[in-house]
Amino acid sequence: MNLMRMLTLSMTCSVLVLAGCAGTPPTRFYTLTPMTQQQAGKPAGEAKKVAVNISPVEIPDSLNRMQIVTREGGNELKLADLDRWAGSIAENIAVVLGENLAQLLGSEQVIAFPRVQSSMPDFTVAVRVLQFDCIPGDQARLKAQWTVLSGAERKASITRISSISEKLGDKQYATMAAAFSRTLEQLSGEIAKEIQSLPVERK
Repeated sequence: MNLMRMLTLSMTCSVLVLAGCAGTPPTRFYTLTPMTQQQAGKPAGEAKKVAVNISPVEIPDSLNRMQIVTREGGNELKLADLDRWAGSIAENIAVVLGENLAQLLGSEQVIAFPRVQSSMPDFTVAVRVLQFDCIPGDQARLKAQWTVLSGAERKASITRISSISEKLGDKQYATMAAAFSRTLEQLSGEIAKEIQSLPVERK
C-alpha cells in the first residue's frame, strides 16, 4: 500500500513539473543592428580612409544588464522578465558604432573593442552612455557623451553630448530594439560628421 502511494505521488509530481515547464513562456533575445549601406549612403564629403579605434563603451550599471530596461514614470526603471539582450549591451553598442562609422566614413579600418585595435589610429572614439531606455509605446531614448581624439597621442579632443529619441509604434520589444538601433545610427552620423571635419595628422 505504501509502495502504491509512493508511485502515485511520484507520478503526480512528474505531471505537475511537466505542466509547469509546458506553461513557461520562452525567453526572447534581441540584438542591436548596424545600418545598411543603403541607409548610410555615400560618405559625407570626401571619403577618409582613416583608422579609427572605438574604445570600450561606458554604460551605467543600471543599464548594463541582460534584461531590456524600460522606464515607468520619471524615476522608476523596470527590467523585462523574458525579453533580454543576446549578449553584453556595451559590446553590442561598440560593435554597431564601429560598423556604422566604417560605412559612413568609407573606411575598413574602424575597429571596435574587444577586437585588436590599431596601434597608430588616426582617431579614437570614446562613448559614455548616460541614458539608454524607453517608455513602451512612446519613445526610445539615447543620451551619450562622446569624445573624438586625434592621433596615437590621443590629443585635440572634441567632446559632445547627444540626446536622441525614436518614436515607438507599439509596446513590442522587437520594436524597441529596432528603435535603439536607429538612435545609434543618428549618433554614428554625428560622430562621423565630426571626424570628417578634422584634419588627419600622420607622421
